[in-house]
Amino acid sequence: MWNRFYFGLFGGDFLGLIGMALLAVLVFVAAFGPLLVTHDPLLTTPDTLLPPSAEHWLGTDHFGRDVFSRTVTSLRIDFIVAGAGVSGAILIGSIIGLVCGYIGGWFDDLVMRLVDIIQSFPLLLVAMVLVLVMGPSVESIVVVTVLINIPIYARVIRGETLRKKNLEYIDAARCSGASEMSIVFRHLMPNTLSPIVVHGSLNLAAAVGNVAVLSFLGIGIRPPTPDLGVMVAEGTNYLVQGAWWMSICPGLVLATTIFSLNLMGDWLEGRLDPRRSAA
Repeated sequence: MWNRFYFGLFGGDFLGLIGMALLAVLVFVAAFGPLLVTHDPLLTTPDTLLPPSAEHWLGTDHFGRDVFSRTVTSLRIDFIVAGAGVSGAILIGSIIGLVCGYIGGWFDDLVMRLVDIIQSFPLLLVAMVLVLVMGPSVESIVVVTVLINIPIYARVIRGETLRKKNLEYIDAARCSGASEMSIVFRHLMPNTLSPIVVHGSLNLAAAVGNVAVLSFLGIGIRPPTPDLGVMVAEGTNYLVQGAWWMSICPGLVLATTIFSLNLMGDWLEGRLDPRRSAA
């Protein structure tokens, strides 16, 4: 039974299995975070900089707040922000790519040149500028995540649309009297989304990292709202005092999250790409 599960679902990819297991644990913790926290993540107490103990599993920070409770809450917030941002980018970018690839002509050229201009700038720099313009908040991070990732999905779906819009089943739908709207969204769109699964998982890892980086730089999610990037930034100031748990523990959770998402993306690529599967 184990062999059927391991080789059937994961194709013998041990790293994919590890990534999926780690991600399942992290998603469980994020989903049931409010039930797992042991203390109020925003409550300040006189018990500052306490090391890990039975009372405070990951110690306390410089305000006496429980690091474990803040880490669990931060993971939940970062998953929600990154997930909402990537989902919005997939939706808008897919529609743009479909329309451009199907219509073609000057409209396609114009939109793709705008996409090229956006992608010519470092995405983190663009994100920083947009957050500064909109103001640092959770809503701003979601909007920025959507905006900077739209070009990725627009180009991917456009390429798939160009490759498949002249295939026989599209001609058959057109000959049967289907409208252009029906052809695009009912026949063409479902057959162009397979690359999105891989790009989405890898992009989610990048989005989690971007949220943490913006918060680490002080222009993302603002304190006292728990965020892994904020916790790492605050903890670095107390490493010289031996309070390693303030930054190391949230940093390990952040690294594990990005690592597991990347492993899952690589496994999905291997399963969905026939060329890699055959190899």
